[in-house]
Amino acid sequence: MSKDNSPILFKLLFFFSGLYIAALGKVFLIESKLGVDPWTVFYLGVANYIPFTVGQITQLIGAIMILIGWALKIKPSIGTFLNMYFFGVFLDLNLAINDALNIVKPSESLLVSIIYLIIGIVVCGIGFGMYINGKLGAGPRDSFMLGMSKVTGKKPGTIRTYMESTAAITGWLLGGPLGLGTLAYALSVGTIMQWTLDNIKIPERATAKETVKETVKDVGASS
Repeated sequence: MSKDNSPILFKLLFFFSGLYIAALGKVFLIESKLGVDPWTVFYLGVANYIPFTVGQITQLIGAIMILIGWALKIKPSIGTFLNMYFFGVFLDLNLAINDALNIVKPSESLLVSIIYLIIGIVVCGIGFGMYINGKLGAGPRDSFMLGMSKVTGKKPGTIRTYMESTAAITGWLLGGPLGLGTLAYALSVGTIMQWTLDNIKIPERATAKETVKETVKDVGASS
């Protein structure tokens, strides 16, 4: 396993930028009126019944998942807590900015809604890929997923499917915006995230060994 030589400043930049970009993508998904991702369906559904913002509900559910995962022997990293707190902050911030400045105007046609949906999916996928490439740790849902996988013996991917399905259905029953956009998001965001993971990476600091190797190579080429 190769040692991670990425400078911590770049890690923080990728992590926080990724979280902010992903939160911005949620604004486009919400304004598309075609349906949002499964967890936002759930958060918006819950927001219909309690006097908290969507970001605060995201933080609350994230904290609960971290605690459950921790109880199941999945120790959270500092990135897990940062993810839980700042994603909620960035989500509320982006929604407030949009409400104040009307940047993403309410959709008045199906074409505009589809464009918003596509932009939202692409932006979310890029944001998720960037924050994961920040390598500061898994998010709250990942901790919960791994903990439940450990207890039930089922594969993490299977647990994730159960989690997403339960969130979407429960959110819909609570009045959350489930729609064709939810399905489109589920089928495509992973591909965009993977492209980002492969192509938008933190530049690594060269090790002393690599520097010597490059120097020898350059000397050999010039002789």
